Amino acid sequence: MYFVIMLICFVLLWALRKRTKIPWWLRAALAFIGGSCLANTGIGVWLANRFREIANALMGAQGPVLAGGIALIVSVIVIYDIAVDKKADTPAKVGLILLPVLLLAAVGPLAGAGVGLTDAVANMGANSLGKLIGG
Repeated sequence: MYFVIMLICFVLLWALRKRTKIPWWLRAALAFIGGSCLANTGIGVWLANRFREIANALMGAQGPVLAGGIALIVSVIVIYDIAVDKKADTPAKVGLILLPVLLLAAVGPLAGAGVGLTDAVANMGANSLGKLIGG
């Protein structure tokens, strides 16, 4: 179910890329819901494991801490990018898509809270789609 929601969100983002009347928060929400569903699929787990392996190669046993630091930096960049011009530009959308995968690769309190948030968002998307199709 998460894979289907991820595809729907990414196709909608692609279809809405040229539209100017679409509110910024809709694009940001689609990117974050799609990224959260991506993190709950096998592809997202695979990406998180590859990122953790790269971080471990760079930092040794402290690799997941590096992933958490990068996730924190990405979240600050996304918040700053959206706060400055009230638009979800390409860097903000990419950051919102990759943030759940980075949080999945990280450890610590930030990762625990982030994974809980992304799980809740992905489950909200799955439950909403289930209600729409009558499941």
